[in-house]
Amino acid sequence: MPTNRTTTEGKVPSRRDWWQTVRQTLPHAARVVRHLRPTFRLSSLAELTPEFIRRNGIRALLWDVDGTLTHYHGRDLAPEAGGPASRLFDLPDLRHAVVSNCDDIRFAELGRMLPGMPVLKLYESGDQIYGRRLEGGIETWRPEPADPAHLSAIRKPNPDLIRFAVAELGVELTGVAMVGDQNWTDIAGANMAGIRSIRVPTAGPSTFPWPLRIMQRIEGWMQRDGG
Repeated sequence: MPTNRTTTEGKVPSRRDWWQTVRQTLPHAARVVRHLRPTFRLSSLAELTPEFIRRNGIRALLWDVDGTLTHYHGRDLAPEAGGPASRLFDLPDLRHAVVSNCDDIRFAELGRMLPGMPVLKLYESGDQIYGRRLEGGIETWRPEPADPAHLSAIRKPNPDLIRFAVAELGVELTGVAMVGDQNWTDIAGANMAGIRSIRVPTAGPSTFPWPLRIMQRIEGWMQRDGG
C-alpha cells in the first residue's frame, strides 16, 4: 500500500476519547461481554517477566498505555511499570507496539515517549480503512487520506484494530499477546481478534476521569465474581 511521511501535529482533531469509545462499543456490547475473560491475569506487571514470555511462546506484545504503562495521560512510565516494562523492551527477539484509544495530541505524545516502538491507530471513512503508524518521529498513513480530519477512529475493543497491529509487526496471531488494564477494551479486543490477553492492575487508578473510574470498579466487581 502507498505510504506518506509527515508530522503528527494537527492531523486529526482531539476529542473526548473515552466517550467516543463508549459510543462505538455499545452496539456490540453483547459480543464484548462474551470476551472479557483474560488469558492471563497477573497481580502486577512485574509478573510479566522474560521467563513468562519464553515459557508461553510470545514473540510480540501489544501495549495499552494509560493505566498500563503510565498513569492517565502520564508523560513518564509509572513507577510500578518502568522496571518491568524496560526489561521486556530490552529483549532482543521480542517485538512491541502501542495500541491506544488516545486522541491526536496524546498520539503525538506517545510517539515522543516511546520512540523505539510503533504507535498504531486505525480509521475508517465509508468502506475505506486507513492505518496510521508513528515510529521514531516519522508518521506513515496506509493509504494516505485526502482529509484526515473527517476520518473516524476505530477503537479498542474493535478486533480490526488489533489485527492491524499484528499485521504491522509481522507476527502470527498465535505469537502475540495484548497487555492492558481494561477488560472492556484491551482484553475483549485481544480475545475477539484471536490473540492472547494479559490483564494487569490499573496503574494510578485515581488519576483517571470519573467515568473510567466507575468502569474500573465494575470490572473489579466482575473479577471478584469470577469474570
